[in-house]
Amino acid sequence: MNLEQFLLDVYAQTEGGKKYYPYKGVRGPKAGLYSVSYSGRSNEYVGVSEQELITAIEAGRFSSRGTIRMLPLEKLAGMQRNGFSPTHYKGLPIKK
Repeated sequence: MNLEQFLLDVYAQTEGGKKYYPYKGVRGPKAGLYSVSYSGRSNEYVGVSEQELITAIEAGRFSSRGTIRMLPLEKLAGMQRNGFSPTHYKGLPIKK
């Protein structure tokens, strides 16, 4: 996976300081899209464009719930593709 597939303005940061970034799907029905669950439920992921994702963040759709499939930039082969609640957008906290 190359750097262009990640959305670097959005990330989730763990308590240990590790950052995870949304990435574009590479195959299947979500190829070229970010995988998002506005409810946070694992069976409710939908593919959205970068603009749709940014609009949802700016509208507060992730201020209380919701997850995005994310990976660290140093992803290793076979690493789990987990959903994280985004914590920052353009360096600012998403949740109050």
